[in-house]
Amino acid sequence: KEFLKRYFPTIKKGLKWLLEENDDNKNLFPDGFGMMEIHGLDSEMIDVASYTQRAFADAALMAEELEETELAQDYQKLSDQLKEKINTKFWSETFQSYADFIGTDQQALKLIEDALVRADTLNKPWAVEELKATKQQILHNPSDKPRPFVLYHNWVVNTPMEMGIADSTKAILALDNAKKFTNPFGVFVTGIDRDETAGADAGSFKGSKVFTYTGAVMTLPTGVQAVAENNYGRPDQALDYLKRMSRSFSYALPGSIYEVSPDYGMMTQAWNIYAFAVPIINQFFGIEPMAHKKTIVIEPQMPNEWDTASLENVKVGENEISIWHSESEGSHQIKIQQTRDWKIKLILPEGDYVTTEGNPKTSTENGKTILTFSDQIIVVTKS
Repeated sequence: KEFLKRYFPTIKKGLKWLLEENDDNKNLFPDGFGMMEIHGLDSEMIDVASYTQRAFADAALMAEELEETELAQDYQKLSDQLKEKINTKFWSETFQSYADFIGTDQQALKLIEDALVRADTLNKPWAVEELKATKQQILHNPSDKPRPFVLYHNWVVNTPMEMGIADSTKAILALDNAKKFTNPFGVFVTGIDRDETAGADAGSFKGSKVFTYTGAVMTLPTGVQAVAENNYGRPDQALDYLKRMSRSFSYALPGSIYEVSPDYGMMTQAWNIYAFAVPIINQFFGIEPMAHKKTIVIEPQMPNEWDTASLENVKVGENEISIWHSESEGSHQIKIQQTRDWKIKLILPEGDYVTTEGNPKTSTENGKTILTFSDQIIVVTKS
């Protein structure tokens, strides 16, 4: 809490700067490049909007923790407004995707010309055809107001699912659509760089002789996609993305993965740990720590092919958590061990469970069975 007290004033200044200095039309969508390093792509970007929404949601929780109740309510209100606006203003029903950006027709037409040069140079006829059709649609249906555009199919269009902002209907449509922009190693940074066969190709890849970020597949967007799939209850699809990333494991640096898959760019990259740790620790094993309250929530969602799996000695504050999962012939068993006597909430699909070790309190809430305990070892079985 002392750490939070020290740095929360800086967070407040940052959020104030974000909306007061970077949102000219005061629609809550800050202006700027965001994660995409493409010239001219600096209006209202989907990733900037998504991460801004999450920033206010998290800041609301921080303010609540520091008993700044009114500020927490203000931040939560902004977060809720942004969530609704992202789902209404950025969504494109035509492309079954969130838009790359919101901008003027003039901005979009200039970006289309740049994208056409890129797609033509890379010999991507499908992208050239799509971009020309989008250009004609804009010219035949002009607007004098900014509106959403899908041009590059950049990976950042998946950030609403990564942050859990997208409603479930849009999320599933967008996640399924995103599979078109993959190769055997993961997700393209810029979707129009993909081959026409991308998404269906499971076994071949031919790289360029000279390194370039154009046409790149990276662990960052692939990890984002794994997180996004898990957010909407699709661990099997999330595992598929992890397997794609793992194909370039130890290519250059033993125990690590290149920045650009399979073997370009930096020999290792810090964001690789995000791409694996969040899907596996937070989502497959479902560990959500609240160390300041000496409480840990565990809500596992395992891929179907993981009949047995374990995650051991995970440090949470002064505690350590280990989880063993096994499933066979319709029987599912979970064993949890901790080194302290913290409160643990194990959240499972609603059903009848037998506890063979430990003494949890059991309740049902929102279609889930919740077992709450502070035992150092608990074994729960569903048959």
